[in-house]
Amino acid sequence: MQNMIIPEEVSIKDIIEKKSLSPNNFKEINIKRKSQTKVLNYLDEEIPYFKGDEPGSVTYVENSKVKFLRNSCINALNTSFLPKKLISLNPNYGFENMVNNLDVLLCKDANIGDACLYIDNRADLEEITVYSSGIIKPNFKEDKYKYYCLAFFKDSYFLQQLDAKTPRGSTIRHAGDRFMDCKIPLLKENEEWVYPIFENLLKNVAYAEVVSFNKLKQSEDIIDTELMTNTIDFKNPNISKIFKEERVDAGIYSKSVQELFKNIELYKHGYSDIDTYGYSLKRGPNLAQRDLGRSLKTEEYRPNYNLLVYPSDISDNGYLLKSVYLGARNKVWYLENKDILFSAEGSVGKTFVICDEEMKFTTNFHGMIIHPKERNETDISKSIFIGLLLNYMRAKGIIDKLSVGGNGGSFAVGYWDTILIPNFPSSIVDELSRVYNFDSQLNPFEFNLEKIKAAGIFQLNNFRILCNDFLKMIIDDIKIDKLQDIDYYKRKHS
Repeated sequence: MQNMIIPEEVSIKDIIEKKSLSPNNFKEINIKRKSQTKVLNYLDEEIPYFKGDEPGSVTYVENSKVKFLRNSCINALNTSFLPKKLISLNPNYGFENMVNNLDVLLCKDANIGDACLYIDNRADLEEITVYSSGIIKPNFKEDKYKYYCLAFFKDSYFLQQLDAKTPRGSTIRHAGDRFMDCKIPLLKENEEWVYPIFENLLKNVAYAEVVSFNKLKQSEDIIDTELMTNTIDFKNPNISKIFKEERVDAGIYSKSVQELFKNIELYKHGYSDIDTYGYSLKRGPNLAQRDLGRSLKTEEYRPNYNLLVYPSDISDNGYLLKSVYLGARNKVWYLENKDILFSAEGSVGKTFVICDEEMKFTTNFHGMIIHPKERNETDISKSIFIGLLLNYMRAKGIIDKLSVGGNGGSFAVGYWDTILIPNFPSSIVDELSRVYNFDSQLNPFEFNLEKIKAAGIFQLNNFRILCNDFLKMIIDDIKIDKLQDIDYYKRKHS
C-alpha cells in the first residue's frame, strides 16, 4: 500500500532541519492519497501532549491502589493495554500523571509507535493509573480526532514513518516527539462519517478485549470457589513418590500443585481423566514441506487459502491475537466445532475453544488438539469446561510447573495422565459455558457496551476480529484514495 522513497539528493537545509547525517532519517514513506497532514495539526497548539514520569523501583510495592502502566503494557496486537503487566506503586509518593478512561497512549521509547486506548477497568476499586516516561498522552483538539489518529497510529503507514524518523544505534530507541511530524491522510468533507465509525470500531475492539479479560477472571473465580474447599497439609515428596512420577523437577511436587490435585481427588462429585471424560488428544499438523507440499503464508486474505492460528497467538485474555493464511498443495485438516486448541510448547497452557461450525482453522505441531470422541453426542459445554479448567490451571501457575524443558516448556501427550477433571455439576458447567459462549447480536458499526458485556468470550473474539477487519479495510481504502460511502461497508457486514 505504501512505498519507501529514497531521495536522490539532500539539501543543506534538510540536514540542518533534521539535525542528522544518517541516511536512514531521510527516507520517506508515501501513499496514493495526496491530501495528508501532520499529526501535529490534530493536536492542541499549546499543549500537544502530556509526558509520563519514571517513579523508580524504590516506589514499587506488592499491591496498592496506584498502578503503573509501562511500555510493556502496550503492544501492536492489542487495542487496549495489558492489565496483567501493571505494577503497584507506593501511594505515599504522590503522582500527577494520571491516565483517564478512553485516553490514547503512545510509546515513544523502546517499542516506539505502539499505541492503545486506555479502558478504565477498575473504577469500582477506586484505583488510579499513572504512566511511564517512555509513554506520552496526545492532547487532541477534538475528541473525534482521537480515534482517527489512533487508528492510523496502529497502521503500518504511520509506524514506518516513525521508524524512519527515529535514530538507530542505541540499545533503547527514543522517538521523542517525532510522531507529530508523521503524516496521516486528511479526510475530505464528504468523508467525515469516518470519524464516528472509527470511534465505534475502536471502542468495540478495546472493550471486547477488556470484557474478555474480565470474563476469563470470572471463570477462574467460579472454578476456584467450587473446587478449592479443602485445606491441605503439604509434605515434601518421599523417594517412592519420585520413583513413581519418574521426574525430579521440583515444580510437580510444589505446594500449589499438590493442593490442586488433592482438592480434585477429594471433590465431592468425584473426578475423571481426559479419556473417561470422553476426549482424546492429538498434536497439530506438521507444516513441513514433506506433509503439505509446496506452501505459502501471507497476512492478507486470499481465496482458497487456509486460516492458520499459531498457539502462541492466543491472548492471555482468551481471544486470538492474529492469524495468517496458508496456501498448500496438499489437503490441510481443520479444527472443528467443540475442539480445544491447547498450546503445548512455548507459551504452554493457553487455550481456545471452537464453539460453532463456521470457524475453521488449522494450527501447527506446537498445538495440542483436545477433541470429543463422540462429537455429535457431546455437549459444547463440556469442551468449554475443559478449556476454562486448563486456563484456570495456567493462571494459578500449575501448567507451568507440570511442563518440562526450557523456552517456555513443553507439555506433550505423555504428561496428560497428570490432568484430572473434577466432575462439576451441570449447573456450574452451564454457568461457565455462558461466560464463554453467549450470542449478543453485536454490530461492528455501533458501540453498545451492555451488549458487549453480555457476549461470551468466543463471540467477543469473533466480534473483535470483525471490527479489526473493517478498520483495516477502511484505512486501506483511504490510503489508496478509493474510500466508498458508509453504506458500502455496512452492506459487506450484512
